[in-house]
Amino acid sequence: MPKKDYNLRLIDTIYEQVPAFTDLFDEDTWYIFAACFVAGTCVLAFLLSRFITIQPVD
Repeated sequence: MPKKDYNLRLIDTIYEQVPAFTDLFDEDTWYIFAACFVAGTCVLAFLLSRFITIQPVD
């Protein structure tokens, strides 16, 4: 039983330290973050496609 109690206390402690979604974003900042994330992903994929070539297996 002590191990189970320790695990629950650890989860509670971590849960208290992590901010909630609504503490980080409101509606406007969420859309800005999502747009920047999508744009950044597209730019990263484009840049990586210039340096990485997939060769067919013979």
